[in-house]
Amino acid sequence: MDRTVEYVLEVARCGGIAKAARNLYITPSALSKFIIQKEEEIGVRIFNREGNKFSLTFPGERYVEMLKEEAALQEKMRTEMARLADMFSGRMRVGFQMSFASFMTKKVLPALQSEYPEIRVLLEEAGREELIRLVKKKQLDIVLTTAEEKEEDLHYDRIVDSPVVIVAALESELKHRAQSRPGFSYPWISGEDILTEDVIFDRGERSFRKYAGWLFSHEKKPLHSEITVTNARTALLCVEQGMGIIAIPEILVRALGYADRVAMYSFGAEDRTEALYAVFDPHSALTYEQKQFGEIIRKLIINL
Repeated sequence: MDRTVEYVLEVARCGGIAKAARNLYITPSALSKFIIQKEEEIGVRIFNREGNKFSLTFPGERYVEMLKEEAALQEKMRTEMARLADMFSGRMRVGFQMSFASFMTKKVLPALQSEYPEIRVLLEEAGREELIRLVKKKQLDIVLTTAEEKEEDLHYDRIVDSPVVIVAALESELKHRAQSRPGFSYPWISGEDILTEDVIFDRGERSFRKYAGWLFSHEKKPLHSEITVTNARTALLCVEQGMGIIAIPEILVRALGYADRVAMYSFGAEDRTEALYAVFDPHSALTYEQKQFGEIIRKLIINL
């Protein structure tokens, strides 16, 4: 950051020279001299002095606003140059939820390399919240993730809407209680029937707790659970072995290769869905490649 921006903004933030000087690792006399020289340079008084207290004058308020705008522009320029450096060095940093690891490595990565042979793709897997944080910090260029709440400064390219389902073992008792109902993607089961089953809690995505409100709004009975896992893959493995049930977006069941190994059921008053998105910074220099990434995912996802 430019020294003028840094020094003036810190004095304005701290409301005095002494604390600002400590934060800037310079002497109070040197900082005071700098402020006086800056005021003489621009021809207006930036601060009112009342003892050790510094407050902005009217011209000073406008000056500080312009300094903040300059700082924002410098940050944007730095970011854009970094993005251009990535683009010309042939690098795209792609993140994804751990449930999509097999899909990404076996299908998406080869498709990306075929479409953009000059780009070196770096893959990183993490939980949903961490992926969004890394995109916002510009440490990832694009991520594939389900999402509930959207960040205003990011672009969400909707890939597919996935029904949320109850997943049980193939020969679970739910198989005999399920009913066919119009408007639902799978055979439907009631909240009362689900209460008879052991529940597997997924600590990583908190899936069953998140959907429990859709199931049991009229029920007072507690859910019974003896198993808590850290990810959807382990949860589905437990389900397959008849250890309990879990609520999860269907797309994750398919991405993990369990569609033929477990039974899926609809539930609640209506079919619920959760969207899968390709998420990226709309101001990135790689915007074209990021949009093409979404198109590649969209074509491949139908074959899951």
